[in-house]
Amino acid sequence: MSICIEAVQRGDRDESRQSGEHTQVVVKVNAEVDEEVAPLVSALNEFNGIITLDSCQGDACLMAYVYFTRTGTSGELLSFVNGLAASLNARLAARQNEYEMVLEWTAGTEKPLAVLRTRPDYLAELANALSDAAKAHKQELLYSK
Repeated sequence: MSICIEAVQRGDRDESRQSGEHTQVVVKVNAEVDEEVAPLVSALNEFNGIITLDSCQGDACLMAYVYFTRTGTSGELLSFVNGLAASLNARLAARQNEYEMVLEWTAGTEKPLAVLRTRPDYLAELANALSDAAKAHKQELLYSK
């Protein structure tokens, strides 16, 4: 058996544009995640421009987490995290070590990642607060136009 692969010119393609030059947009996709962290991942994805990257529901010894980033610049991610922290603080009763949000910038990477960590038993409450914050954020954007 032999296989022959040939380059084919397609008339429906604009060859003047090289790969990677196209405008990128964020689309929400379905992905398999741990069952208990799924509401938290979904709530983060309610915010426009947020891209969730990795998650784990944790266990008795490990915190649950969701890694995410935002389209745009590092400054825009920092601004989003700052606003989200203020929104969560306003929505959740202040109790010790319920959750943490951290920016992690690894040497050699283009921009930081944000991680939201919480105790596994706090996932549902945090997810509800995030979802409420996303709805409020969307309303603010509507009224600011």
